[in-house]
Amino acid sequence: PPLFFLRVDWSLIRAAVVRVMTEASIPKVLFLGETGSGKSALCNALAHPLSSLQSRNRNDMKPFPESALSQDNIGNDEVVIKNVQLLGGREPVTFIDTVGSNSSEISNAAVSNMLVSLKYDCKSVNLFVIVVKAPVTRMNAALVTCIEMFESLFGKDNFWSNVVVIFTCLQQSREQIERRQASIPDDKSVTEFSLLLKTKFKRRESVPVIILDSHYDGDKDDERKSFIAEAGNFFRILQSTKDKAVSLEDLSPVLDKYDGLKEEYEKKLREKEEELKNAKIKAKKYKNAANIGVAVGAGTAIVGTFAAAVALKSPKFTAIAVPAIFTAAEVVIEKLDNIDLSDDEE
Repeated sequence: PPLFFLRVDWSLIRAAVVRVMTEASIPKVLFLGETGSGKSALCNALAHPLSSLQSRNRNDMKPFPESALSQDNIGNDEVVIKNVQLLGGREPVTFIDTVGSNSSEISNAAVSNMLVSLKYDCKSVNLFVIVVKAPVTRMNAALVTCIEMFESLFGKDNFWSNVVVIFTCLQQSREQIERRQASIPDDKSVTEFSLLLKTKFKRRESVPVIILDSHYDGDKDDERKSFIAEAGNFFRILQSTKDKAVSLEDLSPVLDKYDGLKEEYEKKLREKEEELKNAKIKAKKYKNAANIGVAVGAGTAIVGTFAAAVALKSPKFTAIAVPAIFTAAEVVIEKLDNIDLSDDEE
């Protein structure tokens, strides 16, 4: 029994270490853009790239909630962070679906929630994805505000070194592509938007642009093939940023930009810290209970083994029992020593 308890305990520790190391190495992709640009739909499509449009519309196939928008809707105030298997692969990728806005201002609640989430739940980002509902003929204020905020949070050079633009809502069936050729061809849309970005944000190099129709129909061969091909391009860009993760810089420029944001952020920060404190207390209780359980089990094994040795009066059994009792006693001492009696209020 003592050896059994030791084996279970160490396997849990190994599993926890592996989990922490794995999570630290998972590449993280942050999606930003206006409300209604298709960020959440794109996340869902990339999470289920081989499914049909009908199956992707099921709620259980939507890890990222898609909001129905009205003209004045500011969008969801919550950041959604989930691990997905991109392109059906085995290696996980963390998707960060951020808040959006359809005006030049983002609500303080939305920004503060996002800052707290980034601070505690996602300390670094490998790739920034600017999601744009195509076609685009001008750089509107909402998108500029959104990009400028992330420039401030992560640093301009860091942001633009790890960024890609994804055009959504350009249906990739042959007939739709041919129809657009008569007005604004897709390659022209890509070139013009890339130029808009360079001009507005004074960048020397062009930003890569990918067309991924988040509402493609997987039952249609041409749409499915186009999505998989472009998703492959996206994956290759992500792979190139594997060792280029960037972290949050100074929050002050963003906190000072909006009236009341600093107070709202500090309020959300306190709420998050209280949540983490309660989680820590709960985890400590579970840990203490586990330590006590193991100590009691090892103690029971000592009593049982000692009683059997006395009853049997066998030298051979005693020779086996004595080392086992000492091993179990060490387990009892170790587990009792691991019980955390610190004050939770500290």
